[in-house]
Amino acid sequence: MKTKRVSKVQAKPETRTGRADAAVRTRIVEAARGLFLTRGFVRVTADDIATELGISKATLYKEFASKEEILRGVVRAVTAEIAGRVETIMHKDTRSLVERLVELFAFVGSRIAQFGPLFIRDIQKGAPDVWLEIEDFRRDKLVANFKVILAAGHKEGLFRGDVDDDLLLRMLLKLVEEFVNPTEILRSGRSPAETFESVIKVFFQGILTDKGRLDFSVRTPSLFEPRKEGVS
Repeated sequence: MKTKRVSKVQAKPETRTGRADAAVRTRIVEAARGLFLTRGFVRVTADDIATELGISKATLYKEFASKEEILRGVVRAVTAEIAGRVETIMHKDTRSLVERLVELFAFVGSRIAQFGPLFIRDIQKGAPDVWLEIEDFRRDKLVANFKVILAAGHKEGLFRGDVDDDLLLRMLLKLVEEFVNPTEILRSGRSPAETFESVIKVFFQGILTDKGRLDFSVRTPSLFEPRKEGVS
């Protein structure tokens, strides 16, 4: 009996400590996220994050080994948030694909708008391993969700059926990789959100059927204006 009582007494502080540590990590990630987004990864120091939270740098480094590890925590929190929201949108089966995609494009565009090109370049140059993690996430989610979109679009008669789906997927991946990246965004002077919108506009205009163009143009005229082909 004594042994059992001792075990229970010891388990409680460990549980409380675990919850406390998790709460501290969450606070650090949230504070760092705000600082990184407004000032960039390179310009923000560990001292800045600690000061923002009112904690010591020693406490900060107790939870994270380096500023890059904090950035990784921020990126994983953001990608988890995005993945969860996209999953919710894509599985709203009571709504048409057009309605779901309009909501999806708006959500993704709003999230991309939070990240300026300099911040993205900071990650690419200052934390290349984290940037690779972002690219892997983007590629994996793009592939998985676009397959769902294509299947539903064909079923509803929105997408052309005369082009191989695998080729379409590879084309979309290449467009995103080529244009939605720090180097190209800084070169072009367009924001990440504007670049994303242009890629979506060009790509989907090419694969929509006449029905698809009309359905999408009603919901998002700025992205999917009906073409004026054949007008004399």
